Amino acid sequence: MKKYGKTEAELHAEKMISCRDIVKEIMKFGVNEDQKKQIIKLLALELEDMTIMKNIVDIIQSEKEKPSKKLIYTD
Repeated sequence: MKKYGKTEAELHAEKMISCRDIVKEIMKFGVNEDQKKQIIKLLALELEDMTIMKNIVDIIQSEKEKPSKKLIYTD
């Protein structure tokens, strides 16, 4: 039996590799933690699943509202 085209698993693997390539490209810009969070938030806003979108946005938003945990040393 001849096989034409790619299997669903192969197509899925290609899409996941493409996602990883996109992340690598973003990381080449030298983004900091705040920028990563903003990118995640903006991507979440593009999701069709409103529940997941709201959960991600809420998590990112709650992290922004937390007081800074940076230590200040005085001599």
